[in-house]
Amino acid sequence: MTRNFFQKLMTKIVVALDPKLEKYRPPKKVKPFRPETEQELVAVLKRTPKDVLPDEKRNLIAGAMSFDRISVASVMTPKKDITFLHEGDFLGPLLLDKLYKTGANCFPVLGADKQVCGIVYTDSIDPLNIKEDQPIDSFINRNIVFVRSDYSLEMALAALLRAHSDYCIVIDKEMELQGCLTLSDITTLLFNRAVADTFDSDASPYAVARRSQK
Repeated sequence: MTRNFFQKLMTKIVVALDPKLEKYRPPKKVKPFRPETEQELVAVLKRTPKDVLPDEKRNLIAGAMSFDRISVASVMTPKKDITFLHEGDFLGPLLLDKLYKTGANCFPVLGADKQVCGIVYTDSIDPLNIKEDQPIDSFINRNIVFVRSDYSLEMALAALLRAHSDYCIVIDKEMELQGCLTLSDITTLLFNRAVADTFDSDASPYAVARRSQK
């Protein structure tokens, strides 16, 4: 009976003193959270305060994580939105002004067989020296880069760098023209400073990559 009384007394003493002794105990080691999947990593990045990980750096991370999965087809300018020139055309001030107004600076040229035979870069043309009705052929760059629509942006970028070009024609598996892609299209997607939250926005590289996989 004395023993039981002593045990109960010690228990009461320990319970009473335990909160007061808490500050003298060494801090408990908390095991840091370790993401096991890409989705868990993205969730951590979303929770990270923007004063630690600002939008600019979020965009860089999102781009790096998705670069090899974004398809060319999801970023390219479709065929219907491209302004084409023809090999037999003549380039004068009026046509040059019309091309400038499109906002583009690269224009595919179609040959007699309706296939792309070259590119005209308006940035390389001096508008002050352009004469009336100069043959398009004298302005054509024959260095054409072709990429398939199912290529990733990583593959397309590699093709552009190998060819020292910033413009490529997009084709499908049957070699049919589908659209075009520029180096600017790629960099705009990956480094667009206007995206408010690059992991939540539909315009983010990560979101585009997720859609491309569906």
